[in-house]
Amino acid sequence: MMKSWLIVLAASVLLFGEAAAQAPGTRSSEVVSMAGTDYYLHRVAPGETVYSLSRLYGVAEERFYEDNPAVKEAGLKAGETVRVLCTDVPEIELSRRKMQRTFVTHTVQPGETTYSIAKRYSLAINTLIQDNPGLDPSHLKAGQELLIRKSEMDKTSPQQILSQMDDFASTLTEVSDEYVYHLVEMGETLYAISREYGVTVADIEAGNDVRGGLKAGVLLRIPVPGRELAAKDTAAGEAAGAVGGGEHPLLPGTEVPFRESRPYAGEMELALLLPLSDDNTVRASFMEFYEGALIAADELRNAGHSVVLNLFNTERSPETVRTITAAEAFRHSDVIIGPVYEDELAPVAEYSRLTGVPVVSPLADLGEGYGATVFSMSPEPSRRYEKMGPLFEGDKNIVFITSDVNDAAFEREMKAVVGGNPYQRVVYRKGTPSQQIDEMLAGSGTDNVFVVLAGDETGVDLILAALSSVQNSRLARSKRTGHIMVVGNSRWVRYRNLDRSLFFKLNVSFVTSYHADRGNEAVLDFDRRYIEAFGRVPSLYSYRGYDAVKMFGGAVAAGNAVPALSGSVMVPLQTPYRFETGAGGNTGNTEWALVTYGNDYTISVR
Repeated sequence: MMKSWLIVLAASVLLFGEAAAQAPGTRSSEVVSMAGTDYYLHRVAPGETVYSLSRLYGVAEERFYEDNPAVKEAGLKAGETVRVLCTDVPEIELSRRKMQRTFVTHTVQPGETTYSIAKRYSLAINTLIQDNPGLDPSHLKAGQELLIRKSEMDKTSPQQILSQMDDFASTLTEVSDEYVYHLVEMGETLYAISREYGVTVADIEAGNDVRGGLKAGVLLRIPVPGRELAAKDTAAGEAAGAVGGGEHPLLPGTEVPFRESRPYAGEMELALLLPLSDDNTVRASFMEFYEGALIAADELRNAGHSVVLNLFNTERSPETVRTITAAEAFRHSDVIIGPVYEDELAPVAEYSRLTGVPVVSPLADLGEGYGATVFSMSPEPSRRYEKMGPLFEGDKNIVFITSDVNDAAFEREMKAVVGGNPYQRVVYRKGTPSQQIDEMLAGSGTDNVFVVLAGDETGVDLILAALSSVQNSRLARSKRTGHIMVVGNSRWVRYRNLDRSLFFKLNVSFVTSYHADRGNEAVLDFDRRYIEAFGRVPSLYSYRGYDAVKMFGGAVAAGNAVPALSGSVMVPLQTPYRFETGAGGNTGNTEWALVTYGNDYTISVR
């Protein structure tokens, strides 16, 4: 730490030149920033003392000695340069010319987030934080001014920024005993997040400004000591009518069966309710969803079916959705796909319950009580790790391995999956001998399962490289080793600097809500058609739009057999779906995708 400080001090003196001598009792005008803190550089005049300088600059003598340890040892000498903490930092600014040369100023607009601003300028999250001392990435205020460093603009991809936000959330969680920080993903709702962490919607709203709705990339501060999946029973909230944090949307009365008044006779109409624009801004993600839906509709037409897609723009407004449900074209629908946000679902769910027309929520993880005619495509959070159970069954050598930054939430989840099976735990960081891992490996006949809990890209990279090195060393020494498998986190696919060949070599497995491997034949075929039609590579939104129309339009084409979807596993592209009607009433997807990289360079998804 002292060496680092000395380097910064030396650089500061070289940059600004030797501080000019002040007349006794005169404050210096030379200000430097060292390790994020502003200091005056003061050239000591004859007769000045530590006491007089402390009074002159308004700092405690103890702080003066802390910043100038050599003075405490040898005393203050005339002619030497000392540093004195700036106690009036707000009044000290860089010159206007230097500021304009180095930064552009961004004024935060209503609804903007740290993620959206960093993405706009292609700027690393850490750079934004470093240049704006005191910035809280989870709480921006409209009108707040941020410095954007010109030299670092257009250097960071959206995927890297999202990964950095994810790492930042994990870091905040690590250092907090009172809060967990959650990075909002596409289509998530307050109610779904509240269920995941076992808190109420009101608990989340109390610590976060969510009046404008949730946006992907927002950091939420969750007031609980640790993350628990489905930690609280939501029955009490539902009894009080809490669905999505508001009043229960459904009218009282008997739920009608699925619509049978328009049996399929070679023609179907599908309604798509998407927030295509908001405040005159086209939302590209949902256009991509629509384009994926068009590819699926075209497949149905090529199979001899007449398909009409009626597209409705919800404008991100529950009132607009209510108006849409009264439209004549809407009332001809055989299946309703959308809306994508839970707070817009109430009027459509009400219509579905009264008419029996099935409704598909393509992105949001819904609360309970909407009825069996409402299908949720997002998998249930409480069943996320069910498919991982078999990985730890039997006689397995299980090792939990972490680094300097630990993903505590993931560790708790994995402990729940491992259950009563014995396991070892080791911390592996830079400089740790690989022998420590080597000694934990079981010999031939016993499978080795390493659960990697590192919470950042650097730690994951370090551990995977160490495991690979130990494996190579054992092969070179002809030392018998059982099968090696690594259990990891789905966020790893967003890490751009990881050696993906190690995923195959170490048989990496993780659970994800959606997977589309562009080496898979079905995905590759879809990509070809999408690129040919729209001139660009599809996104996850494109795949989900395709899946929705492929499954539910296909069910109608099979004879208005949407209810037959319940219970069977479907794989439109590569992600599996199984719809089951739960105790809460609506029909949800229970399938998460377990992705496994094989050492034969294949990727399996089940």
